[in-house]
Amino acid sequence: MTNAANDGSLAEQSFHILQEQLVSLRLPPGELVSEGDLIKLTGYGRTPVREAIQRLAQHELFEVLPRKGLRVSPVSRDGLLQILETRAPLERLATRKAAMRANDEQRSEMAAMARELASSHDSFERFSALSLRIERLMNTCCDNEFLIQAVSPLRIHCRRFWNYYRRHLNLSDVIASHAQLMRLAARRDLKGTEKASDNIMQLLERLVSGLDEQS
Repeated sequence: MTNAANDGSLAEQSFHILQEQLVSLRLPPGELVSEGDLIKLTGYGRTPVREAIQRLAQHELFEVLPRKGLRVSPVSRDGLLQILETRAPLERLATRKAAMRANDEQRSEMAAMARELASSHDSFERFSALSLRIERLMNTCCDNEFLIQAVSPLRIHCRRFWNYYRRHLNLSDVIASHAQLMRLAARRDLKGTEKASDNIMQLLERLVSGLDEQS
């Protein structure tokens, strides 16, 4: 029983390590890797790493190539548009529930994050760190595990997209839209929060639509 629990914990840790490597592009899109490479990268054993790989493959972040190993899934413009189409209604619901269910302490944290975003001075690295903190806080406030499980893989793809196309971003607009979301959620403005969530998705969609596959 203990070994099974440990394997589960190590698989989760392996998943998060590999996810970060994918999002940060340290595992570049299109690169061929082996299971052994990923075992060395995580420092964990074959069983937990294999579980993490299977989970990431289910999320379309690894492609399993028979007799060749694994390929890091490319960043696809058309694929991202489909992801955004799917993510938008889920994100709208998740942010609404987070705004509705947050307690006073969590609302104060939302307001503080809005201020941090407003003073991030167009730093991509700072925005990336803050956006992860926002995601975790909103997940906690949302308090719907099924919804979080549905939207989380789509967010991973979008974070990888932010990194891949960062030179195309109007970062000040991205930061402002996230700060607005946090301000409205902190006020429990449910309609405003939904609209702010939609605005972020539309901003992403406009960016993706304006790119070609070779950008």
